[in-house]
Amino acid sequence: MRALAEFIMRGRAQACIVALLGNIFPFVSPATIGLVTLRKGSAEGLLVSLWAVLPLIGTYYLSDGNQLLTLVSVAALFMMVVAANVLRVTTSWQWTMLLSVVVGVVVALGFGWFFSAAIDQFVQDVSDMFEQIAEEQKLEETPFIPGRQFILGLMAWMLTLSAIASLLVSRWWQALLYNPGGFQQEFHGLRLDSSVALLLIAAVLAGMYLPSEYKPWMQLLAVPLLVCGLALVHHSIGFLKLGGQWLGLLYFGLVFAGSSTALLLVGLGFADSILNLRARLAATKNR
Repeated sequence: MRALAEFIMRGRAQACIVALLGNIFPFVSPATIGLVTLRKGSAEGLLVSLWAVLPLIGTYYLSDGNQLLTLVSVAALFMMVVAANVLRVTTSWQWTMLLSVVVGVVVALGFGWFFSAAIDQFVQDVSDMFEQIAEEQKLEETPFIPGRQFILGLMAWMLTLSAIASLLVSRWWQALLYNPGGFQQEFHGLRLDSSVALLLIAAVLAGMYLPSEYKPWMQLLAVPLLVCGLALVHHSIGFLKLGGQWLGLLYFGLVFAGSSTALLLVGLGFADSILNLRARLAATKNR
């Protein structure tokens, strides 16, 4: 990864090439945009993002599939410029994550407004697919069928989570080149202010009483707590020198038991924001 980051930072042409071809691999194009934005500013990051968008524009005009997903991918790339620039200016992961949530909401609602017909068609396609599955499996109870608000909330959640994850990769690359070891210290210390954590957890808990249609919106509000919980686990494993197999177990749980593991991480992120579990862990080890 260091070699790739070095190649990207050699010049604008190299960064544009990686951004153009990086759509083949997860996170490469948005992380490239993030790295350039963090190091050289939003104008340069925006220029690199235009090259990353080129294959998506071709897909939009040449593909016979649902073009809505292509537009969402384009929005995700430009959202990276915003998120990386916020981190560059504020140097605060808390504000970067919170503003990423806000931008994700704005982008999703914007899609619902400007591409209303495409959203409705997508919702109808998903509804038809769920109904067909229910008929084939001869289910006695009618399964939950996602509606418009569910799809928009899911879109906002995916955009926000993707932006934060890609930005973490960008920051890791930046540290590899200019501050070796700095990213680990930065990520391991990631936590929210207690007031912010209380507001987020209160909103998430209140959302539990809303219909299932609004569930993704509540999950969106929990993303900063989720990331902080993940950072806490990384810190604890490193601090206690437990070994990489525990991290492997963590990500295995996220993949195969996503909801339960994510809920645990959200709880840990909230508890750390209120109780500062890192300081308590250090005090316990010292005793």
